[in-house]
Amino acid sequence: MGSTGRLLLAVAAASVVWSRAAIAACERPPAAPSGAAEARSGAEEAFARGERARRARRWDEAEASYRAAWAAEPRPEFAGELGLCELALGRFRDAAEHLREALLYPETLAAAARRRFSEGIERAEREVSSATVAVSRPEAEVFIDGRRIGRGQATYFVYLDPGRHEARGRLDGYVEDTYPFEAQRGRESMVGLHLEPKPPPLAAAEPAPAAAPVAPAPAAAPGGPSAGTVFRVGGIALASAGIALGTGFALAAAVRGDEAAAQADAIRRRGGAAACLYTDYEKPCGALRKTNGARDTLETFAWASFIGAGVAGAVAISSFWWAPRASAVRAVPLATAEGGGVLFVGAL
Repeated sequence: MGSTGRLLLAVAAASVVWSRAAIAACERPPAAPSGAAEARSGAEEAFARGERARRARRWDEAEASYRAAWAAEPRPEFAGELGLCELALGRFRDAAEHLREALLYPETLAAAARRRFSEGIERAEREVSSATVAVSRPEAEVFIDGRRIGRGQATYFVYLDPGRHEARGRLDGYVEDTYPFEAQRGRESMVGLHLEPKPPPLAAAEPAPAAAPVAPAPAAAPGGPSAGTVFRVGGIALASAGIALGTGFALAAAVRGDEAAAQADAIRRRGGAAACLYTDYEKPCGALRKTNGARDTLETFAWASFIGAGVAGAVAISSFWWAPRASAVRAVPLATAEGGGVLFVGAL
């Protein structure tokens, strides 16, 4: 056989091998889809059922299908369509939550879907209330009406049905703080939770000794109390009151500061760092300015109270040198079966 014949035989043999391989590949069963592919397929099938039901205005069926798609794969478009169905069914709070979730990443949505979802959330927000909750200890658990909102954040944003609500902050080793508030339709509430460390436990009380005799107080000097007494008693009283007021103002300013930070964060999340330059955010930015103003006023009052307390205390202490004392002051311990303490005897 010549070289040409041998070449033709080789080509024929190769063709037979390739044909058998192709037939075997066609007869081989397809590989089973992976778990992720199955979930994606299930989500897309549920979404397609929801689309058909929505076009037929079967809202309950559409809502159930969109919810199944969202549970299988949380895509923004699934959340948005679910929110629009809930809006059609009058479930405004759920609608606002899902539409907000869909609009967190607007760049992933088609322009038409983004427009529909934006219009939908505006309608839903007119029917519900919202709240920004600021907590002084981010590691605390936060609840509203007993429903756990979260843990590990300094601020939370939630939608609420209009009416009376109660926010609560809880953390081991700290005193729980509660904040009751009234949520109004179409408006946002600012909630501050300030958690203070629990005081140390009191030591067990020891049996009280017998009452100690009390020496009679010296007779008051004729002509009423001396100038030193007036300055000392009045200065100490004013200093104590100033410290108490200053502490209260400082705590209130801290809460207002947390509220302002939460407001600013909510504005930035929804409109960006320059949101207050646009008229769409005139109302929330005006509320933020008011909160900042209230915080600054409370801080001013706190500093004024502390300074006033310091001045009053200094006058009271200095009076021991420049004002005459009628008599010495003696501290007498007093203990009875009902309690104990120290009794000051004499003129200041």
